[in-house]
Amino acid sequence: MKNNKTINLGKGINLTLIPEEKFKSNLVSIYIQRILDRDEVTMNALLPSIIKSGSEKYPSAREMSYHQDDLYGVSIGADSSKRGESQVITFKIISTDEEYLDEKIFKKVVKYLDEVVNHPLVIDGGFKEEYVAIEKENLKNRIESIINDKGRYAVERAREEMFKNEKYGISDLGYLADIDKITAKGLYEHYVNIMKTSPIDIVVEGNFDEDEIVEIISNGFDFHRENIIEIPRADFIKKVDEIKVIKEEMDITQGKLVMGYRCNVDYKDEFKYYSLFVGSNVLGGGPHSKLFVNVREKESLCYYIYSSLEKYKTSMFISSGIESENYDKTVELIGEQLKSLKEGKISDEELLNSKSAIISSLKTIKDSLGGSSDFYFSQSMGGTNTTVEKIIEMIEKVTVSDIVEAFKNIELDTIYFLSNNKEA
Repeated sequence: MKNNKTINLGKGINLTLIPEEKFKSNLVSIYIQRILDRDEVTMNALLPSIIKSGSEKYPSAREMSYHQDDLYGVSIGADSSKRGESQVITFKIISTDEEYLDEKIFKKVVKYLDEVVNHPLVIDGGFKEEYVAIEKENLKNRIESIINDKGRYAVERAREEMFKNEKYGISDLGYLADIDKITAKGLYEHYVNIMKTSPIDIVVEGNFDEDEIVEIISNGFDFHRENIIEIPRADFIKKVDEIKVIKEEMDITQGKLVMGYRCNVDYKDEFKYYSLFVGSNVLGGGPHSKLFVNVREKESLCYYIYSSLEKYKTSMFISSGIESENYDKTVELIGEQLKSLKEGKISDEELLNSKSAIISSLKTIKDSLGGSSDFYFSQSMGGTNTTVEKIIEMIEKVTVSDIVEAFKNIELDTIYFLSNNKEA
């Protein structure tokens, strides 16, 4: 079995190679890190769709499509996402493994990705006005559509309130109020700065010759680099002075309750973090969990309930759909279940089911092309660089006392409730 390898290419660029022979395709991913910043987050959210709309050599979607067909149907994807207090802009290209072709195309594939990323379509010193206008409207629609998914909206609002004075509270989609201020020229100038100053990770996943790939990647990208920004580590320890309770009303039929907790655990203390992870699953990870069994099934207080962790801020959220009249009782019972967990009242069956669920999920990372790329980039970004196999080993070793230790400093920070009942 070949091992992953990470090579520093200089100028703030790292190359990670993930050998994987079971797929008939290869994947090249470019991850560009930015500090989550209210002043640029909306521009960053716009950029992926603008960049993949056209380049100098292939100025339209049609011309890009024709060239992609010439490369045996390569496909390009681009997006931006929030990871802790960073915003990551990602470009990906999937191509057929050369083993199944009559010619070598990987060098051409890299050249095409470089064309798209480093030579975007520029007219009169800015991106094409038409493309910018279209994508600004699309981004507006995406932001506005969040409110249609009331569960997601409630979680986003809870995060916004809980981390109001922290970067993690910034929406990775950006803000409607900022969209109309963005110009084609200003957006292009911002992109040029990003490409010069941001840490960049290139990840290649698939079946390849290592020496050949290193040479192609090292010489295949026309990055122009200057002083590279540092991405600071997010604060993860915070004392809760007062629990925030936010209640909002909307025309909905089912109330949405979200409770946010500060876990106060250093995710670089990996065994403690994965003990926290197992504990969160015991609490609200599925049909086997305390919240599901005791709040949903036994008391019939909610339509759904689950807990989730945010690694880089080591925060936990419990989300539930309830009737407004059940608000007080649900909050109380959730508190009781967490107290039970912290006291170590965890059955062998609860622990075993939680470990099995987590391990099964971890094993699926390698089932699809791209899963390993995203996983190992996230590990690198967090400075942990742990393998899937090592995490599974840690999960298997977690005991009830480990969970108790991991949860001992958890504190409720924010309760957010969205309902149509002003008396709730």
